[in-house]
Amino acid sequence: MRISPALLCLITALSAAGAPPAELLASQGAARAVIVVDDQSGPFYRWIAGELVRYIEAISGARLPVETTATYRSQGGKTAILLGGPSANRLTRETARASSVRFEDLKTDGFLLKTVHRNGAPLLVAGGNDEASTMYAAYELLERLGVTFLAHTDILPEKSATLALPTLDLRVETPFPRRGFLISNIYPNRGIWSLDEVKRFLDRMARMKMNYLQFFWFEHEPWINFGFRGENKLLGDATGPETGYLTWRYNYGSYLVKDLAVGKELFGGRKKMAPAEFQNVETPEQAFRTAKAFLNEIIRYAKTRKIKVWLCVDPTTLPGNLARFATRAANYEVPFHPILGTHMCPADPELHEMNENRLRALVETYPEAEGYFLYIPEMFPDCKDALNRRTLKAEAPKFDGLIKLWQPYTSYERDPKVVVESNAGSVYIVRKMIEARDRIAPHAKVGIGGIGRGFLLPYLDKLFPKSIPFTDMESRAIWTAKGVPMEYFGGMGDRERTLVPRMDDDNDMFGPQFNLNLYYKDRMLEGSLENGVAGFAGQLNRVRGTEQNTRYLAEGAWKPHLTPDAFYDEYARRIFGQKAHPEMMAAFRKLEENEEYMGWIGRSNFNCCGVLPEVSVAYHLYRQPNPYDGPLNTATFMSNNQERIDQFERSRELLGQALAHLDRAAPLVAPRGRTEIAFLRNRTESYRMLLDTLATARRGYVAFNEAFRLRSRMPYAEFQKRLDASMALFTEARKKGRATTEKFAGFMDHDSDLGVLYRANLFLVTGLELVEQTMEDLVNFHHGRPYTRAVAWEKIYPGFPTFGRPRVN
Repeated sequence: MRISPALLCLITALSAAGAPPAELLASQGAARAVIVVDDQSGPFYRWIAGELVRYIEAISGARLPVETTATYRSQGGKTAILLGGPSANRLTRETARASSVRFEDLKTDGFLLKTVHRNGAPLLVAGGNDEASTMYAAYELLERLGVTFLAHTDILPEKSATLALPTLDLRVETPFPRRGFLISNIYPNRGIWSLDEVKRFLDRMARMKMNYLQFFWFEHEPWINFGFRGENKLLGDATGPETGYLTWRYNYGSYLVKDLAVGKELFGGRKKMAPAEFQNVETPEQAFRTAKAFLNEIIRYAKTRKIKVWLCVDPTTLPGNLARFATRAANYEVPFHPILGTHMCPADPELHEMNENRLRALVETYPEAEGYFLYIPEMFPDCKDALNRRTLKAEAPKFDGLIKLWQPYTSYERDPKVVVESNAGSVYIVRKMIEARDRIAPHAKVGIGGIGRGFLLPYLDKLFPKSIPFTDMESRAIWTAKGVPMEYFGGMGDRERTLVPRMDDDNDMFGPQFNLNLYYKDRMLEGSLENGVAGFAGQLNRVRGTEQNTRYLAEGAWKPHLTPDAFYDEYARRIFGQKAHPEMMAAFRKLEENEEYMGWIGRSNFNCCGVLPEVSVAYHLYRQPNPYDGPLNTATFMSNNQERIDQFERSRELLGQALAHLDRAAPLVAPRGRTEIAFLRNRTESYRMLLDTLATARRGYVAFNEAFRLRSRMPYAEFQKRLDASMALFTEARKKGRATTEKFAGFMDHDSDLGVLYRANLFLVTGLELVEQTMEDLVNFHHGRPYTRAVAWEKIYPGFPTFGRPRVN
């Protein structure tokens, strides 16, 4: 059972009333127990003991002494926590023999928490068969004492003068040896974490019993430097010094904090959107050196927390300058894709030589990484030249029947021929890189990753040795509307397979995301258990706003039948207290309902990979040869505009209902949960404001287009009046955008939200100001007022190199 703060208070009251004294860890700020480590314990076990000391002092005011087995024996009779399994603690070994405590057949990472009495002394055995499992036992004990570990913070119970020794008999095991996250810089959040923040994140992963990190990057980032025939990878085209060369640069403003209108004081002295270690990076050479030191330190520190790091690259893409030496798979407006790198075709031997150089750079730059994943791209590169057509024709028969498995996948490429050949080409590239591994670094572990490629897994299983692990990102929200076919992960024997669920969707980055029903409907836990999946690496863009999702993943890794309701029931009590529990449960259910209604992608209300359409539509109009005679030349945007407005309004209703529950819960919330309830109220309210802002801007475009559509049927004065009405909506949207950003900035307690705040400034403040100015000029033209001022769209679109062709997004 879990010791709640209320129960601790009851123990205190009973003691004061003359009840028999309970077995205690602490009383009135004084230690009533000790923590025992072995005489020969190394630094790690002593560090774990220090963690117990630190947290118990924080929740009770008492600092428990740490004693060795020899010291404890010499005094005897004291209440004690025996830290470590029988191989690491002599007292544990003796106690286990005397009390029938069985460690022998514990699974990997499994541990025991068992209260026993020996020689008249109450003892709590806390440990597993190695250092990692003993660490997990210690953190589970702290959870049983009321501490809640989340990915962004620790939530401590209210301090109690009396802390009881819990009576426990727990054998805790997991079917999933891999438990962790995948982090990338697809949204400017990881790309601004300082090394200190990354280390705090790794600390919290360990407390949540997570042990696995995939670190993914795009080819324009500076994590490795490799080349081809004397020419090295070029930085400075798709990324630049304004982010330390970490984040794609085009259509996303200056990345300079000084240019922000709202909340620049929240960026902690940063001058640009980059980690502290990259603030002074101005050249590619500095970027490569800084990145190498930065990531090597992450890998080193992760090891101290028993977290294994795999580095993730896409061998089907190259940096723009190196891509010119082989055949590119697509006709880009510039020699590189502004985000992904340049997709390549499989047949050219030059590509495979470059990939061999890339692999050599990976292994030599980061030798302490546990392994290296070669990811098959999310997109479907298509190669049409004669040389590659011959290669693809030869490879395609290996994927006979693939289309049948692909049928549930309804996103992205819909041409079956392209699906087969593109995957055949990507697998060919990966195979050549693994062959290079066998030549140049045979001891390096490599695996194959996919993004929405579950249908490919059974074929990969036939093509590659069992020693090659697979990992794949899946979600019904993106690829398989009827649910993830988890059976595609099964039937592979001893091969390690991991699933990459999405902790947050990068099209929905403004509000917090509540995805537990998504995971449950996709059978992420139970389906993995049934199909022999080794575990998870949840794709994580933001640490803040996803705490319920990451906590569910962490708990579910040990309880694979955990339901969303069961999770929220415990979560609401632990954090917000019993009095607030009913309203919090109602709020969580409503927030989950809203997430599902919005398709678990927010209807792309705050997307990762482009300017908000409510802003970019005006830029399209601004770039038209004659924008003054309208209407908007944006058929796709206008065709679903009213539907999107209706969706945003319905979502605002659901969020309003959730907010009402949160407001009623607020005065009932236990002190430990006050920060979290304040966060949820702020983010739910600001999310509603965002949707209202976007709907208002969309109504402005509807009114503007309607005026031109009816122009020939009405007096000119009526036409002007309709234009003025549309202009009033654009002005209203601009004001609402500023207010939304200010509301969001009103609560900021984690660096991962700074990326959202930057984008809010760029789009909701600056962007809607530019929309207003653009539309005002068009309206002015029809009133005979000045209309030719230059609108500073370069604040968002700063000089994308399109070689004379307009670039719109």
